[in-house]
Amino acid sequence: MVSEERVAEVEREVERLLRDVDKTPLRIERHGIDAAIEEIGESVVPVLTTSAVTMEGLDTLDELFERLPKTTADSGDFRMYIDRTYSVTGVGAVASGTIMSGEVEAGDELLLGPMADGAFREVEVRSIEMHYHRVDKAKAGRIVGIALKGVREADVERGMVLLPAEADPEPVREFEAEVVVLNHPTRIGDGYEPVVHLETISEAVEFPPHGGQLLPGDSGTTTVRFKFRPYLVEEGQRFVFREGQSKGVGTVTDVDSGGDSTR
Repeated sequence: MVSEERVAEVEREVERLLRDVDKTPLRIERHGIDAAIEEIGESVVPVLTTSAVTMEGLDTLDELFERLPKTTADSGDFRMYIDRTYSVTGVGAVASGTIMSGEVEAGDELLLGPMADGAFREVEVRSIEMHYHRVDKAKAGRIVGIALKGVREADVERGMVLLPAEADPEPVREFEAEVVVLNHPTRIGDGYEPVVHLETISEAVEFPPHGGQLLPGDSGTTTVRFKFRPYLVEEGQRFVFREGQSKGVGTVTDVDSGGDSTR
């Protein structure tokens, strides 16, 4: 729907932003999908142009997704960040999302939260739906709707997480992070309050950078403080932050330095 000149402009901008964070863009149309699969890693990012109008590139995109290394963990404890919620007549509250690890079965006892006060609530899996069909269980990587017994739909919110009943989660109000500023009209300093997008969490935060300020293209450390409520955050998780024309990316490095930050 746009001119070839605009497509080329966006491609150059994407490549520039990748290089700004020490990533190497790899054009699939130039090097081929075999090279993309072989070279992809922490420093190499495949770049592919597609069109939802002509369908150009979509077959290549499907092949790329099919051949990429799997990142979900079938083993380990069940974990699912909630993406959306709805209520079904005769069923009750349903939480939808992508299972990050482990598996879940109908009848499982789970923890849901954190609530606004940082607490988790015990719930039971009433049923599981996947692609509009009811299933007995589901594994990591699947997008599912889980009907929950023991909670109202009004009390379930995007950004909450479902965990095994025996888990001992510690939600936080703040965490330490390494960040890279991709774009900003001036500089980031004390008083900067972007929205952080982490897993399915989208929340306003306070963002005082260590050292006083961060300029466009800078990398550094900061303490990220949720303004309104605690969330379950873990070291190693990546996030995006943005506010107006400013945007950047980050990685959670420490969730313990703030002490009991659920208060």
